[in-house]
Amino acid sequence: MELLDKQTIWQVRNSYLGVYVHFPYCFKKCDYCDFYSEGIGAAPANDEKLLFQAYQKEILERKIHFPEIKNRTIDTVFFGGGTPSKASSKSWKDFLNFLRSEFSFADDTEISIEVNPEDLSAELLEEYDSIGINRVNVGVQTLEPKGLEFLGRHYDSERYGALVDVLTHSPIERVGIDLMYGIPGVSKESFYRDLNLFLEAGLPHLSLYSLTLEKGTQYSRDVTDHKKREPEENIQSEILTNLPVLLKEHGYLWYEVSNYAKPGFESRHNLKYWTYEPYLGIGPGAHGMIEGHRYGNPRNSSLYQKKPSNTKYEPADPSTELSLTLFRLFSPFRYLDFIDTYLDSESKIKYLRTIEGWDKKGLCSIESGVFQWKPAALLLLDDLILEISL
Repeated sequence: MELLDKQTIWQVRNSYLGVYVHFPYCFKKCDYCDFYSEGIGAAPANDEKLLFQAYQKEILERKIHFPEIKNRTIDTVFFGGGTPSKASSKSWKDFLNFLRSEFSFADDTEISIEVNPEDLSAELLEEYDSIGINRVNVGVQTLEPKGLEFLGRHYDSERYGALVDVLTHSPIERVGIDLMYGIPGVSKESFYRDLNLFLEAGLPHLSLYSLTLEKGTQYSRDVTDHKKREPEENIQSEILTNLPVLLKEHGYLWYEVSNYAKPGFESRHNLKYWTYEPYLGIGPGAHGMIEGHRYGNPRNSSLYQKKPSNTKYEPADPSTELSLTLFRLFSPFRYLDFIDTYLDSESKIKYLRTIEGWDKKGLCSIESGVFQWKPAALLLLDDLILEISL
């Protein structure tokens, strides 16, 4: 990738392979979460060994379905969930050893894991560092107890209180946190207090999300039943438009709608999703995209362990996919390369005309084949993406 004034220009890069692994268990399932997960309390999952065996089996089966992937080099691995920090470090170590026995790894492969605050400790980070994990993301959401209660999160005040100290002394340099805003009952001042703590700590990656109402979640049902209030949309809009300015002052690049990083600390794995790169999705509820085909695994851990591979593959539609992912990037990207590589002639014409219209309205800049949104596009983004995806 090229660099322009410290900002990376993203381009087509589809010769590598990412691997996402879904660990479905949590201490407690959060009310707002629409990912497949199950709350099982403090004890380890009693089927952890069987689950990791199923991961290996699925990978071997995917290699049979798509023999070409054995020639690809893995350059990102992401352990997500659920709460992957709930699984033992030994299980992740053994799984990484298995992956290395089946694929070649790039020298600078990014290996990420999501951690919940109740699991985070200096000892855990030492363990992760020792087994090759080199990126950690902590799902903080808020430090406000009433906000955590609203979200239905398990809350350990001692662990939450030690977050900044543990992360600033981490042996793993690539660390980041998730924060959420627009939680009913949590003021914008409270959100900024939380954010400032982590800004002052200089963490290299920040994911800053607005609370959303996802169909099928407990939170959605509670809102329908008038037990809980909807997200604070006015506060969300105000914070959303203020964040790029605030974060820039602290040296962060705004590279995706909700993601900010110090230069060179972007989540390389998540960028695969946004730039249409291939990746294996492993585990119950995981989704993958290989050789132009998408698949999704059953959202049931027991069923997955009996039959790890869903063999129903759907052709991906590059025109729709690029509109919904690539145009979430606020970093510059070589849009002509993406258009020429992935789109048919009819889709190319539609894309080019739409982008030209955005440029005339002052919503983006296009120069030498490089596209970048202007801040004015932020609050209109969903509608703009709809223009190019229809």
